[in-house]
Amino acid sequence: MPWPRPSLRSRRWTKQPRSIERHSNGLPSGRRHYRLTLKDALSAHKRAISFGGRDGVPNLALVQSAIARPYNGYYRGIAWKAAALVESMASNHGFTDGNKRTTLILLHTFLQRSGYKLVAVPGDLSLQEAVENMILDVVNRRMDFGQLIDWLKARVVASP
Repeated sequence: MPWPRPSLRSRRWTKQPRSIERHSNGLPSGRRHYRLTLKDALSAHKRAISFGGRDGVPNLALVQSAIARPYNGYYRGIAWKAAALVESMASNHGFTDGNKRTTLILLHTFLQRSGYKLVAVPGDLSLQEAVENMILDVVNRRMDFGQLIDWLKARVVASP
């Protein structure tokens, strides 16, 4: 027996989701963010290992998964997307060597092409050292996802 078809009157229109502007930290949330590609990831890795390390991608699916995670619809703001990228890329170990360096390059690429940049906050010795320590804390599980979002929200600003 075939399923009954709903009549046109039984369909209800739903309201569009409300704006998340009130949940943001002052950063524009309506902006479309740059979508990283596999080419971006492989190029970043090639650049990262130019400083030393072994070339190789033993598990391409882990790299693809890491660069796709920020765009699955769950992460709206730039800090959330950047946190998803950093956590996945640094922890998945899709490359033979240079995963943390590749993560740093991809984070910079993602933020820059989305119209943002990282800045140091009071208490940071330098931005470079703060970012390196953040990556190490994520990889060594000393910083969870919520703390990573807070870290990024404090340091990500819109570029002029």
